Amino acid sequence: MSGAWRITVAEGVGELIFDNPDSDVNVLTSTHLASLDRTLDELSERKDLRALIVTSAKERIFIAGADIREIEGITTPKDATDKAEQGKAIFKKLEDLPYPTVCVINGACLGGGYELALACDRRVASFSTAIKIGLPEVNLGILPGFGGSIRLPRLVGLLKGLPLILAGKMVTPEEALKNGMVDRLFPEKTLKTDALAYAVSLKGKGRSPRKKDLSTAFLEDTPVGRAIVYDKARKDVMKRTKGHYPAPLEIIRLVSRTYGRSGAGVYRLESEHFARLGTTEVSKNLIKVFFLSEKYKKHRWTDTPVKTDGVRRCGVVGAGVMGGGIAQLVSAKGLPVRVKDINDKALAGALAEAHKINQGALKRRRIKRHQLEGRMSLISTTLDDSGMGTSDMIIEAVVEDLGIKQKVFKGLSEITGPDTVLASNTSSLPVTRMAEVCRHPERVVGLHFFNPVDRMPLVEVIRAERTSPETIERTVLFARRLGKTVILTEDRPGFLVNRLLLPYLNEAAYLLQEGMPCTTIDRIAENFGLPMGPIELADQVGIDVGYKVAHILQEAFGERMKVASILEEVKKAGLLGKKSGKGFYIHDGKKRTPNPEVKTGSGSRTSAEDALKRMVYIMINEAARCLEEKVVDSAATVDIGMIMGTGFPPHRGGLLRYADSIGALPILKDLERLAKDVDAKRFEPAKLLVELARTGRGFHS
Repeated sequence: MSGAWRITVAEGVGELIFDNPDSDVNVLTSTHLASLDRTLDELSERKDLRALIVTSAKERIFIAGADIREIEGITTPKDATDKAEQGKAIFKKLEDLPYPTVCVINGACLGGGYELALACDRRVASFSTAIKIGLPEVNLGILPGFGGSIRLPRLVGLLKGLPLILAGKMVTPEEALKNGMVDRLFPEKTLKTDALAYAVSLKGKGRSPRKKDLSTAFLEDTPVGRAIVYDKARKDVMKRTKGHYPAPLEIIRLVSRTYGRSGAGVYRLESEHFARLGTTEVSKNLIKVFFLSEKYKKHRWTDTPVKTDGVRRCGVVGAGVMGGGIAQLVSAKGLPVRVKDINDKALAGALAEAHKINQGALKRRRIKRHQLEGRMSLISTTLDDSGMGTSDMIIEAVVEDLGIKQKVFKGLSEITGPDTVLASNTSSLPVTRMAEVCRHPERVVGLHFFNPVDRMPLVEVIRAERTSPETIERTVLFARRLGKTVILTEDRPGFLVNRLLLPYLNEAAYLLQEGMPCTTIDRIAENFGLPMGPIELADQVGIDVGYKVAHILQEAFGERMKVASILEEVKKAGLLGKKSGKGFYIHDGKKRTPNPEVKTGSGSRTSAEDALKRMVYIMINEAARCLEEKVVDSAATVDIGMIMGTGFPPHRGGLLRYADSIGALPILKDLERLAKDVDAKRFEPAKLLVELARTGRGFHS
């Protein structure tokens, strides 16, 4: 026995058990790898074994991967190469054991954990929903460095293996069996017993070659075919990433050099390609975002301990697109949900929206037909208050009008008890004003979902003046139960995300107004790494929606949030964006062209560099004000909010992480210059930014 690894033997079959005593999760640290190395030396000398199974002592966790802190600590290419070579040498010892080896996957088996599994002769798993299998290293800006980049394509073939590594996809046990990542699936209760029997049944270490049809054989086994595969993969990667992420391209280069080859040289190449990525700024930022994401899955927002959200039934008032999306999400988690509106047409629309989302999941094979039907059966509708009084959480999603919302909340407070949480999905209106009309204002809270509800990972929980800590904690737990990342904001106009996003969209409108083409503005933002440009985003959201929120912010903050006149003109002309077929663009299916009806200036003299600074720095400046006013608690909250809520490019680490990479002083000087050049108060630097520039500190200092 050596460290976290121990060996047991029964009837000639060994069991190598991994159990990290210092954690609830098994992770491959350098210490645990060294321990495994010594254990494998011992196993290689044993003559009493006819087979070996590799297991985890953790419940529903096999190995979650290598230690990401150690990857983050890589500072030189040599350090990266040495770490990769160490892991490969150890896994080669596992691969070379003189008897059949079977990896028994009882839970999460990711990254270095699955690379260890690939070094075994066979892999088995249970049908448990806790099992996720894959090589997600690309999401950290690196590639599998312990042999996975070589062994997975060799095991499942180039056509399956390369996409799995490029996407960093984590698959279910059923998917893993189908694509050859595991060899057998057994019931969870008998997994170990069945794995032992399976290990005993193996006749040696060899395996039959994979069967291939003619097209697969051509694409995988001929130089011309492989060239076609790699070329398509490169094009797909560039389309998806715009070249901002080096890891996928490096993976293609590596696999193109190693697939179909054998020997120690191919594994050495993997280490060299891993080393090219391990020290990049992109990788370091993606690792920071990973830790940020993990932090906000568990982050405590108050000191009040609450064990559960207490929600057994949920209500939704307002059957628009958002109401239908929220109802679908709630029902997808197995909770009955009651949707209320004032007419049958609206209710039918909500059901149609929920069905459309479920149908999409069915088409993508995320759910099965009976699951779709089960989800829809949990959604009921009503034109009155029947069924609402028994709800433990009611989410209001009516039109963005304070008077209407107050009327809804007053009615709900009269039919519900003191334990029912009343939440508003408002995007910018004051939740405190809604709570004022309620019998129990302490149970009123904001719960701001982003559209589309089923895909956007963030929700903002908004604390009104009298919201109780218990209400906040219950709402946070409920949102996490729905699979969302949560940030807590104070009840200020626009909260966090819209308060930062709207100035960005407004600045893009000013650039358009000055004469910069909408396609140029969008291209500048996309080249920076945003998922879509601001003009296209305005059309997607709906110009009327953006206009309304922009005016709420203008009323709250005055001249610095003054709405660009072009927005007024476009809205008055009835150009509402994609939903009406015309906005800043003319939309024809997936095709869009600039709308000649939108009248702009005669020609902008603003450079692409300054256009980007105007759009991004105005967000940084407003984020500084949010920190000054304590709208949110930290720069980290701003970063996770903007990444999860707006798609701010993760490879830049977040809005304020990006600001720190530039430096407060250069940003301050640019804002002062822009304020003079454009003659606009909206570039007046925030006090916090001035202070950071003076002291040489960053937002994350």
